[in-house]
Amino acid sequence: MRVAIVGTGLIGTSLGLALQDVHEVDDVVGYDRDTDRLTAAMQRGGISAAALSAEQAVVDADVVVLAVPASAVGAVAREIVGSLRAGTIVTDVASVKTAVVSTLQQVLPDDVWLVGGHPMAGSHETGPEHASAELFVGATYLLTPTTHTDPQAYRTLHRLVAGVGARPMAVDPVHHDRLVAVISHLPQLAATTLMNLAAEQAHRQHAGLLLLAAGSFRDATRVAASNPELWLDICAENRDAIVAVLDDYATRIADLRTTIAKADEGTLHDVLINAQRARRGLPRKTVAGGALVELLLPIPDRPGVLAEVTTSVGATGVNIEDFSIDHAAEGGRGALRLIIAGAGHAASAASALKERGYDVRERQL
Repeated sequence: MRVAIVGTGLIGTSLGLALQDVHEVDDVVGYDRDTDRLTAAMQRGGISAAALSAEQAVVDADVVVLAVPASAVGAVAREIVGSLRAGTIVTDVASVKTAVVSTLQQVLPDDVWLVGGHPMAGSHETGPEHASAELFVGATYLLTPTTHTDPQAYRTLHRLVAGVGARPMAVDPVHHDRLVAVISHLPQLAATTLMNLAAEQAHRQHAGLLLLAAGSFRDATRVAASNPELWLDICAENRDAIVAVLDDYATRIADLRTTIAKADEGTLHDVLINAQRARRGLPRKTVAGGALVELLLPIPDRPGVLAEVTTSVGATGVNIEDFSIDHAAEGGRGALRLIIAGAGHAASAASALKERGYDVRERQL
């Protein structure tokens, strides 16, 4: 398999490094308009060959990864569209999906398969020099299939994502943007605000304030050191979802202020306890274990079935370890086989699918 990576920053180079160890990947070609960054990616081993242009990079590629900011995805897609062969799988790594997927659907021809992607991994450090093949190990890697997603293309990308150590999970593009506004974009903006507040207080009141910063402050503000240009892009692309989450957050901060001002210890205790329990209940960054269970469900041969099934399972927080599709000889229908790790997870997935009207059978492997 030949993979082309357009954009050799932290994510692109890390993905290239990780793909070098996937047995079915023979060649990872890279391109970046920043020649210094491209050279650094080569030196790190993230790509096996450097192309002179984005168009050259994608020639004869089986999979193309657009590892560029969300605002640049459309422009890059227009550059490469004439060089893509039929059957090529195109994906991206942008942390905003609705606008990106919509743009790519408009730009890419019908014989090129699109599967949006977003690895929930990264660092406040940037650039290929900080890349690591271990970046994706145990991390959730969101895939955003749509009614136009080809099942075999999705299966191929799902397999590659699992191959680099990540946990592929399907989610609808619109739901994706609302979710990441809460668990990714809001933490960045909260950390930014806290860091600016502390810096201004240190400037106005006591220059030694920041010398007192202990572990909790450093942990809470770590992401404030992230690349500002990246976050300008994200805030522009996911503006509506971020504003809605900021409104909710502002309301909760105002309520917390009122609670403290009134010395309402009972309410404050509940707030603290609820947060503590929720924090302790966060799933660990590991691949789900347990015995493998096969879910078999008949499916009609119509657009959107794969997206509906995989996003329904993803909404339960359950990872699909593997899957396959058996097509009926007479056409018009088939069977989807999902492999789930753990009987409890399999039961949750089966319940979600039954609510959608699917007939699901479970089999211990």
